[in-house]
Amino acid sequence: MPKLLSKKDAIAFLGLDEKTFENYFKNALEFPCLERVGKGRFYFEEETLKKWKSGLAWRTVELDKKDYALALDFALAMHFRSYVQSDFGTGRQREFGQKITNWVKGQLGEIAVKKFLKREFNIEVFLDLNVHDEIVPQDIVGILENGEVRPPHIGIGIKSSKPKNAFLILGANEITIPTRRSDVYIYVRPNIPDDHLLRVTNEQVVALVQNQPHYSSYKDMIPFFDTISCEIAGWCSYTELEEVTSIPGQEFEGGTRFVRPSGLLKKSKEDWQSLIKRL
Repeated sequence: MPKLLSKKDAIAFLGLDEKTFENYFKNALEFPCLERVGKGRFYFEEETLKKWKSGLAWRTVELDKKDYALALDFALAMHFRSYVQSDFGTGRQREFGQKITNWVKGQLGEIAVKKFLKREFNIEVFLDLNVHDEIVPQDIVGILENGEVRPPHIGIGIKSSKPKNAFLILGANEITIPTRRSDVYIYVRPNIPDDHLLRVTNEQVVALVQNQPHYSSYKDMIPFFDTISCEIAGWCSYTELEEVTSIPGQEFEGGTRFVRPSGLLKKSKEDWQSLIKRL
């Protein structure tokens, strides 16, 4: 008989907070559960959770300060060219910190995919990190093969989101307009801290405020920059996305979205090898 864990024990085993755990098994479909009939209790097979935990570790990439600098440079270039970025699906204008965070997050996701493919499959891919006037749907623009760089055979879009987000989500125009569509979408979840700008400017901030009246109350709490972990959650073909008007806990404004739960993405080593063959 497989060893079963209670919900409480499963949360402790995976090292997740309760909200993330419930989101992952109820909405993201990351791992199955067994419900004890008549008692309303959930149980989880320890071996299944162990495999999921091992797969998560295998798919996770650590990004260093050099990677962050590349992503931040792109974000600042976008900001200073007066690029207007509204909230997804709305007309609200984002403030500076949110814009920079979103652009950094997106670029870190692309860099993580590049490092993952090199680390696990020894495949060298090239990203488009240039700033364009028009929307560029394809994020992988070159493959190193036999000492030469060639374009990929299929279009690849790389989408970044927060670690707790259970769904790969794309706007309707990204799928319904053929020129904006990718053949395959890779979903990544960079764990970028909200205070990332403070972390990289730690020394400058300390020099600025160290003689101020409240400095002693927080001087030991100002964080330093550390590596940023990024999960390569998986990939899917655009035809596998489902058109919906909402997901659990969120109604979409301004029309439909195309989504797929992260647990239904292709993520095994064999899945990645099949994608590489298509590249």
